[in-house]
Amino acid sequence: MNNKDILELDESLTRKANSDMSQVWAGKVELESGSSGLIPESMPNVLGQTQYIDDITRPAGCLQAVVVLSQSAHGRIRKIHTEEALELDTSVRVILASDIPGTNQIGFNKPDEPLLPESEWDYWGQPLAIVVANSRILARRAASLVRIEGENLPEVIDPREAAAKGDFIFPPRTIACGDVREAFSRCAFIVEGRVDSGGQEHVYLETQGAIAQVI
Repeated sequence: MNNKDILELDESLTRKANSDMSQVWAGKVELESGSSGLIPESMPNVLGQTQYIDDITRPAGCLQAVVVLSQSAHGRIRKIHTEEALELDTSVRVILASDIPGTNQIGFNKPDEPLLPESEWDYWGQPLAIVVANSRILARRAASLVRIEGENLPEVIDPREAAAKGDFIFPPRTIACGDVREAFSRCAFIVEGRVDSGGQEHVYLETQGAIAQVI
């Protein structure tokens, strides 16, 4: 196949994949267990055409951001001290929850995850502040000077224990597709048990990042 044939095949399969997944999400098409469905990103990934964060040319004057993370599983924020970080260089800025002018939410489909917490953090490594500077090294140095004044709170790290206590950070969200009882009624064998699975984001091949540009 020449390059033209490959590009035409890529476009054709991508269109089909987008159409297939739209049908699935609309509930018009069901994928049986064990079957394969086309994913729109498959062909660009295989052909090396996918653009990742490091492939993007940074615009002139681009600032680098580093996140200040919580150091315990649960705690209350009393004050975030930024004075030392801001004194490091004139390019340094520290962004807190109170600096966000719009909706402080990054939840997918449901507003259940703030970009930066206002009063409490809910897991180890949760972003508490964002430090920007004109270089990554400088941003990291400034981030190390941000001091979180707070107190640790009791933590529940077993989801089943949290469910039994009704101790939810946000109300539970259930995603359902199809009729499980009806499907079981057609099964020759049913194996019962318990499976624990951590939360996952599917498909990603890299850590996430972004470039924001004022227009």
